[in-house]
Amino acid sequence: MKPQRFLSLLYILLLAVALAGCGDEQPTPTATPAAALVVATDTPVPPTNTPLLPTSTPGAPATNTPLPAVRATNNFQAPSAVLKSYRTQGQFLITTTFPDGTTDMQEMNLEGAFVKADNSYGSNESFRMLIQEQSGEDSFEIYKIGEWASVNSEGEWITLGRDNAGLFTAMPDIFGGFVDQFVQGQADAQNLGDEDVEGVAATHYQIEDVAIFRQIAQIGPDSEEVIEQVGMDVWVAKEGNYILKYSVQAEASNVKQTDSSGAGVLASQNVNWQYLVYDVNQDFTISLPADAPEPGAISIPGFAEGEFPLPEGAKLTANQIGMPQVTGELSQAELTKFYTDAFAAAGWSFTGDFGFYQVSKGEVNFTMFIDTDEAGKGRAQVFVE
Repeated sequence: MKPQRFLSLLYILLLAVALAGCGDEQPTPTATPAAALVVATDTPVPPTNTPLLPTSTPGAPATNTPLPAVRATNNFQAPSAVLKSYRTQGQFLITTTFPDGTTDMQEMNLEGAFVKADNSYGSNESFRMLIQEQSGEDSFEIYKIGEWASVNSEGEWITLGRDNAGLFTAMPDIFGGFVDQFVQGQADAQNLGDEDVEGVAATHYQIEDVAIFRQIAQIGPDSEEVIEQVGMDVWVAKEGNYILKYSVQAEASNVKQTDSSGAGVLASQNVNWQYLVYDVNQDFTISLPADAPEPGAISIPGFAEGEFPLPEGAKLTANQIGMPQVTGELSQAELTKFYTDAFAAAGWSFTGDFGFYQVSKGEVNFTMFIDTDEAGKGRAQVFVE
C-alpha cells in the first residue's frame, strides 16, 4: 500500500521545520551543537505495542476548575544548551481505518542521548530512527563521538569526520524543535499547574485547537477532510525552560486514501504523537555499537590498510559521504596516468573514460572517479557498494 497522505504531509512538515532552523552551515568546532534526537546504545526502541506517555497525568487540576488561559512561552531553550546530559524518546503513530473495517498502521520511533564532552564540538550524541509499516521497516542511526560521525543506513556503516557529516546531521531534533512552531502564537493555552515529570519539575500546558492542526496537515478550507478533535499537552521544565514532554492526539475523517485494491476511498485516521526528555543530567556515556567501523579507518576492497597505492605526498581521506578519496599535487592527467600504471603493475584492470573507471581483480571491483578539486589539483574518489 502506498504511504498514507496524512502521514506523509506531517513527515514533510517535521523535516521542513527542522531544516529551516539548521540552514546549510557545517558544524563549527567549539560551538554548542543543536539538540538532537539520538539513541543511546543501551536503550532499546520501544515496542510498538507499548503506549508512550499517556496524557492523563495524576495530580493535574480537575477539569471542572480550569485555571485562566495564558500564553505559553515560545522562547524555549534547547535541552543541549541547559543540560549536561539527557536521553530522548519520541513516537509518531498513525492508524488508518478503511470503509471495509481494515486498518493500516504506520509508526516512527526515535530515541537517543546527548552528553556534554571535552572535545571541539562540546558533546557526544547518537540518534536512531525506526520507521515501521505493514510493508516492512527502515532504520537510520548516527553516532557523533569526538571528531567522528558513524552512520548506519539500510544496514551499511560509514565513518567520516564530523565536519563532513552535514549530509547526515541536517535533521536536528525534529520532535523537540517542532514544538516551538506548534505552540508559538497560541494565546489560549491552559496552564494546568506544576507537575513532576521523570523527577523534573515542570509546568503543564494544554492546547485544543482544530484550526492549527488543519494547518499542520495542510488541509485546505475546501477539503472534505475533517479534523474531528485534537488535543496537545505540553510540559515545560521550570528550571531551564525547555520542552520536557508533550503528547498530541487527533482524529480525522473523510481522509482520501488508496485501499489494498488500489481504489480511492475516504478513511478515518487516528494520530498519536509523543515526546519525552528523560535521564536529565544523569551519568552515562555514548559508545559505538560493536558492528560499527573504527573511526578513521578507510576500507577499499582488495587492499589491506596502508596498501592502497598513493602518489608521493598524496593523502587518502574520507569525503563528505564517507567514501575514500585521494588528494595531492598531481594534475588530473598525471593522477590518471599514475593509477593506470599502478593498477596494471598490481594485476588489476583499470578501464573507462571521461574520469570514470572500473577497477577489477577477480571478483573484487569498485569504481574510481578522477577529477579536479577546488584548487585545480587531481582528485580520485573511490565508490564501493
